Amino acid sequence: MSFFRTLMVGAALATLPLTLAAGPAMANDNYVSLQEADIRDFIDDVAVVTGRTFLVDPRVQGKVTISSEQALTDGEVFTVFKEVLRVHGYTLIRTPNGEYRVTLLQGSAQDAPLTRANGVSGQMSTAIIKLREADASAAARLIKPVMHSQGQVTANPNGSVLVVTDFPENLVKAREIAAAMETTNLVREVVTLNQISVVDAQEVLTALSGRTPDQQTYKAVALPGTNSLIIEAAPDEMARLRQLLATMDVGRATPRGALTTIPLRFANGADLLEMLNGLLPSYVRDGQAAPTVAYDVGSNTLVISADGDTQADLARLIRQLDVRRPQVLVEALIVEISETAAKELGVQFALGDTSGSTVPLISTNYTRSAPNLLSLAGALTGATTDDATQAAALSSLTGLGGGTIGVGGQSDDILFGAILNAVETDDDSNVLSTPFVTTLDNQPATFLVGQEIPITTGETLGTANLNPFRTFERKEVGIQLDVLPQISEGDVIRLEINQEVSSIAGVLTSTAGDFVTNKRQIETTVLANDGEIIVLGGLLQDDEQIDIEKVPVLGDLPVVGNAFRSKGRTRAKTNLMVFLRPTIIRDSNDAALATQSRLSRMRMEDRLQSGRDVSKIDLIPIDPIDPLNPIAPTE
Repeated sequence: MSFFRTLMVGAALATLPLTLAAGPAMANDNYVSLQEADIRDFIDDVAVVTGRTFLVDPRVQGKVTISSEQALTDGEVFTVFKEVLRVHGYTLIRTPNGEYRVTLLQGSAQDAPLTRANGVSGQMSTAIIKLREADASAAARLIKPVMHSQGQVTANPNGSVLVVTDFPENLVKAREIAAAMETTNLVREVVTLNQISVVDAQEVLTALSGRTPDQQTYKAVALPGTNSLIIEAAPDEMARLRQLLATMDVGRATPRGALTTIPLRFANGADLLEMLNGLLPSYVRDGQAAPTVAYDVGSNTLVISADGDTQADLARLIRQLDVRRPQVLVEALIVEISETAAKELGVQFALGDTSGSTVPLISTNYTRSAPNLLSLAGALTGATTDDATQAAALSSLTGLGGGTIGVGGQSDDILFGAILNAVETDDDSNVLSTPFVTTLDNQPATFLVGQEIPITTGETLGTANLNPFRTFERKEVGIQLDVLPQISEGDVIRLEINQEVSSIAGVLTSTAGDFVTNKRQIETTVLANDGEIIVLGGLLQDDEQIDIEKVPVLGDLPVVGNAFRSKGRTRAKTNLMVFLRPTIIRDSNDAALATQSRLSRMRMEDRLQSGRDVSKIDLIPIDPIDPLNPIAPTE
């Protein structure tokens, strides 16, 4: 038997719980009519009609109004239920066990299940869209405006994967937008030039477009080795570029003259001249003068004297070599954490009898202890009337560190004295250095920050101390980084490195020859990827030394032996690591990015140190990054 079921609540019954009425009719026919009904009662009735289990978030509150003029099946009731929740800012999340969680729409994207299709109507789902050629970041920018306010779209940088979380209808839009971006209808073509350099042609195309390479509607890659351009563009754009290149790549109307001047843009003319002179003998032809090449330093220009064909060959070769070389920013990170601890404990005593001509004496004294116990005891007891001696004895106490306890005196003919000295020192240091240098590919560079200190190499007093003199040698102390980078295929960088960190041990004094220097040096060759941090080397050291001075036999006695010995313990721990990161700088955009980040850091450091709102760097007349935009000085 079938039942006719109606969900109906009037405005006057809004405070009463929902009731389920049934009567004979077609199977699964439901009429829903609600006026300001509690949403939780509505959820309970839908659970009865659909047979589904709902877990309701405590934050789900409110009143709902629904009017149904036609009969609804159980499935249609569930669809209407999901849309009502969506209108009121709620949604359903399917749990792994099959229940449904009724929760806030805001923040629900993180819990949306993964779907291979477009998901279930009225419920948020997560779809992964794989692009073949289109850029994921560009696709995300187009998809975001058509999404629900609580939907999310994520794209991996410079990649081809999109992760979209939204309702099914918006997932369909996202897939259609991504598909439209795939149909770019681009063609690729290789254009070989005969008369002009591909580097010149590429620069002309960029200048005529008036856009940066990232903003152009086509891509052109130069191959100097074959004097060819690889162009990717739409068919109509390709036809226009092909015609423009053919117009530029025409033969000379008149033969070349006796001389050709080639201004260089990137290469060093002196280096090219040496190489060209080695090739010139191969261009010597019978009955013709040998070709020559000269170099003008002031204008960085090469001058070729040869026949027309030789001039063309040499000019083509020079253009292939005169290209912008990439640069490498080499950053080193030197971290040294050290700890030095020392403990000393010693007891000295003296006992003597001055009554006879022979003075019996018993005492202990150690080289680790600073004062002369006998003279100190005599000075304190007044045994001598020499004020200078007494002052010298007392001043010996200034050589002691830590705590000192002593007693001294004279009773009748007995002279006695004792000193207990205990000291503990702890010296911690944390040194962080980050030298970095930028250089051309395959070009050595050196970075040095430090001092030159004098080291005595010899001295002569002369006869009767007349005309004494001393010779010095200057030694560099500081941080030095020597590096030779070489970029290979796949942006793998080979680095020949000499990293040295040196410093003066102790306090700098004016007496030459007293200097002791610390030195840490690494000389090695490594391979690293672009932007990769690699460890060059390091040192983990734990050095502990124990020094004991004692009276034989007596110093070995338990407990009592402590009065007959002096003990010192030192421990030095050193943790030293050197890291390095090379970064390839291929164009002005890379250089500006690396420069701007460090310039911003210096601005911040200057403001923090000075307490000003404006850094001194911003007060210079010209912006270091953009020299065409002067900055007005700030008072």
